[in-house]
Formats: sequence, C-alpha cells, structure tokens
Amino acid sequence: MYSKQIKAPQGFTLLEMLIAIAIFAMLGLAANTVLSTVMKNDTATRDFATKLKAMQQGFGVIERDLNQMVARTPRLLEGGRGTTVFQTGSNMLDSESESLVFFRLGWLNPDGLLPRGSLQSVAYVVMEGQLQRWYYPYPEPEIGAEPIKTVIMDKVLSVEYAFFTDDKWERKTDATKLPKAIAIEIEFEDIGKVQRKFLVPTGALAGSDDSNNGGNNNGGNNNGGNNNNGNNSGNSNNGGSNNGDGKGE
Repeated sequence: MYSKQIKAPQGFTLLEMLIAIAIFAMLGLAANTVLSTVMKNDTATRDFATKLKAMQQGFGVIERDLNQMVARTPRLLEGGRGTTVFQTGSNMLDSESESLVFFRLGWLNPDGLLPRGSLQSVAYVVMEGQLQRWYYPYPEPEIGAEPIKTVIMDKVLSVEYAFFTDDKWERKTDATKLPKAIAIEIEFEDIGKVQRKFLVPTGALAGSDDSNNGGNNNGGNNNGGNNNNGNNSGNSNNGGSNNGDGKGE
C-alpha cells in the first residue's frame, strides 16, 4: 500500500504581503488625492458662486438705479440750477476711482408716510476697496449732511464709465442730456475686469422742464382769456335783446 502525504496549509510569503501592501497603499494614496482635488474644486466653486452672486446683486442694484435715471439738473448754492443732468469724474467725493452722481425716480414712499417725494439723489463712489452707493434723504441735501452709504461690491480696484451718445461710446461727455446707455467696467482683485452695459431711459434736455411749465401757464392764461371773452360777449348779447324788447313795448 502507498501512503499519501497531506501538505500543511501554507500562507502568503513575505514578498507577496509586501506587494499587496504596496498595491493597497497606492490605491489609498490615489483615492486620497482624487478626494482632496474634488474637495478643493468644490470649495473653489462655492467661493466663486458666492462672489458671482454678490456681483450679480450689485449689478442688479446699479441696473435698477440706471433704469430710473432722470434728466434733472442740480440746484446750485448761489441759486438757480446747473446745466448738467449727471456728473462723473475721478476727483469727486474723495473717491479712489471714478464716481457717478445722478438723480433717479421711483423711490418708494408707501401712502406718503415720509415727508419726501419719489426723487432720489444717488452717487457711486469707491472707498477702501468697496463700491458704495450713497444717497441722501432729499434731492438737495443740506451742506455738511452725511449720506446714507451701502456697500454693493467688495475688493474693487477701479471703476470706469463710458457713455453711448451720438451713436458712439465716449469716456467723456458734456452731460447736458442723458446718454442712450452707460457702460461700467469694474476691476476686482480676484476676478479681474468685468464690464456691464445698461440702457438708460430717454430723457429731455436740461432745462426743458421750465419751458414746458411756462408753456402750460401760457396755455392756461389763454384759455382763461377766451372764456372771459365768451362770457362778456354773451352778456352783451343778452343786454341787446333786453333793450330791443323794451323798445317794442
């Protein structure tokens, strides 16, 4: 008879264990790298989405203001009114970049609770790296009055304005009438330059409101004169008929 030898179970050799450990280590390192990259991209996407949302909200504020822009001349300290319907420049209101000052309509005043109208004086100023919106409670503020300030954009390096007048874009304009559109180019620290263009409602020439009011007053006087002449004619006619009746008697 032949005896059959039974081999004892054998485990992995040291070399096989080292190879297996190396493979799992490489897989874990690759997975960790992929996970880290995904998390970084997610954080960057969230940060960019937050910045984009804030920028869109800021441009939304600007769009609402410019859509309500009105051709109104400012009142001068010496009396009378100016000739420009908006002001722009880099040496205004201590701004770090170009600023824009104008009037707008549509300032809400429900049921007339506040002692003011719907006209608002608005200014866009760059202070401490922020694009700020300034406005006063009244269109003609008192000397030394502090404006109400709101930050609409942060990390702003510079702001430039361009105006579409006479079928062309111009960096400088006489500002005696409203342009057809206004372009705003804002340079951010982390995003770079972003430009948006906004349509402006058609406005009348500066000073035309006074002429319109004068025309209305003249028209009112003429109408009154016609009515008075008509009444006088009617009275004289009635008087003539009465005299005729008296003679007949």
